[in-house]
Amino acid sequence: MELLRQLRKSITFGGLRIGMEISRSADGYEIVEAARYVLLGLAKTIIPLRVRLARNMKLAGIYRRGLLDAYFARAIDQMVMIAHIIRTDLYQSGCLEKVVFDESFEYLKQAYSLGRGVINIAPHLCFYPIYPAVLNLKIPCSIYMRRNKDPRKRKIDESVARLGNAHLVYPPPGATKPQRFQIALNVLREGRMLFITPDTPRKPHEGVPVSIFGKRAYFPTGVFVMSMRTGAPIVPTVWRWDGKVYRVQYSEPIELTRGGNLREKAKAAAQHWAKSVDDFLHECPEMWWNWLDKRWTRIIRTG
Repeated sequence: MELLRQLRKSITFGGLRIGMEISRSADGYEIVEAARYVLLGLAKTIIPLRVRLARNMKLAGIYRRGLLDAYFARAIDQMVMIAHIIRTDLYQSGCLEKVVFDESFEYLKQAYSLGRGVINIAPHLCFYPIYPAVLNLKIPCSIYMRRNKDPRKRKIDESVARLGNAHLVYPPPGATKPQRFQIALNVLREGRMLFITPDTPRKPHEGVPVSIFGKRAYFPTGVFVMSMRTGAPIVPTVWRWDGKVYRVQYSEPIELTRGGNLREKAKAAAQHWAKSVDDFLHECPEMWWNWLDKRWTRIIRTG
């Protein structure tokens, strides 16, 4: 399993480095697009990776013919878009033409207009690193970034966010859990919008139990506690690939009032959001970046 994990990382970072290395090349666009097809070809030939992905999808109960290739197409598209952004910038990358916000964007606009800050949450769907940079062109967006231990991943995340002029928020090295929480809380108290992907599983004592694909996982409740502390509404988001563009859709804001048992209210809200994520992933499983994540692989196989 460790060998597969390293192989997946090598393919991911190898593809992204192409964009960095040819950033000054006159024919950079063609080279990056050629890399897309090289990576798609590799995805068809690396059998151990496909076997692992197929097993995870089968155990999750959503496997169907063509799903593996559909997933790799979306995951590789994410890498190619990042490479184009790093190669040029967000405006010249061609990424903006691939994103459409539907009429439900009004939910986010109205929530932001209240002036209490707003928390925009989404699962790790393919395209998630680019989404907040594109959103920032419509509403100023702060991105809460976990301090990834892999410096390559951290550099890529920061590069994409900065090229979209988004506001990065991440804790300093060695920050405690209360300190990390306070940093995010301060963004909301300034009336800003904060984008978070809270479908990263936690250890049992660090989260609340939720069900994804009929498996038990533990989700953090921090975003829901922050909402109750600040009055900031939570606006859930998903997006789909329709063959030409990513269509972004928002749900009605989640308003959590103060008072009562804070932990129980946060738990109920986390479980409600997890149910909506589960429903979406059953509908569009190819969109989930996390299929090969080692934590989710463990949950899907043993949960």
